[in-house]
Amino acid sequence: MQVVVPVKSFNHAKNRLATVLTAQQRSELIKHMLDDVLRAVVATPEVEGVTVVSSDSEVVQWVHQYAQAIKIPLRAFDPGSGRTGSINTLAEAGLCHAYSAVAADLLKRGASTMLLLPADIPLVTQDDIQALLAVHTRPGVSVAAAGSDGGTNGLLVSPPDIIAPAFGENSCLRHCTHAREQGLEALIVNTAGLSLDIDTLEDIQTLLATDRECATLCYLRDSGLATELQKNAKAGQLKRAAFQQHDPQHQINRQVG
Repeated sequence: MQVVVPVKSFNHAKNRLATVLTAQQRSELIKHMLDDVLRAVVATPEVEGVTVVSSDSEVVQWVHQYAQAIKIPLRAFDPGSGRTGSINTLAEAGLCHAYSAVAADLLKRGASTMLLLPADIPLVTQDDIQALLAVHTRPGVSVAAAGSDGGTNGLLVSPPDIIAPAFGENSCLRHCTHAREQGLEALIVNTAGLSLDIDTLEDIQTLLATDRECATLCYLRDSGLATELQKNAKAGQLKRAAFQQHDPQHQINRQVG
């Protein structure tokens, strides 16, 4: 099985967190989350190789350095150029285009099964990946659903181009629909490690409340961000409570209720 992990960039990562984290903090966050994902992938015996899909030069450099410390093949692939490790100087390719480009590349290399994992699921483990493999058939489509918006946090396909990608909100259902169009019934797997992707402050709070250890949690704690974010969240709750207490409309609603 070949594993694919798309990464847009480090410098412009997780813009939805820009109100609570600086650009540098968001960059460090995505690096630690990517580290967590790759650790889980490398620990899975069924994995034969890993491709990080990116058009960002810093990501490619990071991947090359990371590859020196692991035993399985790890490469960077630029979906804009189709050449391994090259850099696309134009706009970053969309996730669906990146998926199609790397699927075609892996088919040329003889791959029969491909697993796409996002870089922002820090709680994923070897057990989560093997849970997907346990239900998978060949040919077939197996999907891990995101817990927040019905998106896709894992897409296991045999062969790599068996369905067209449909990432985004509610993409899990769309991937299932595409599988039926090919005469297949997609298998949906829900695990704790595959359900949480980090996009918002609420997602980080959920991560901080878990009992699974990972590099991302260590970063949040060691940097002091965990404490800072929890204080900000508490202050926000108090502010909202105070507003509701003095909001005439809120008082009317309470009386009516």
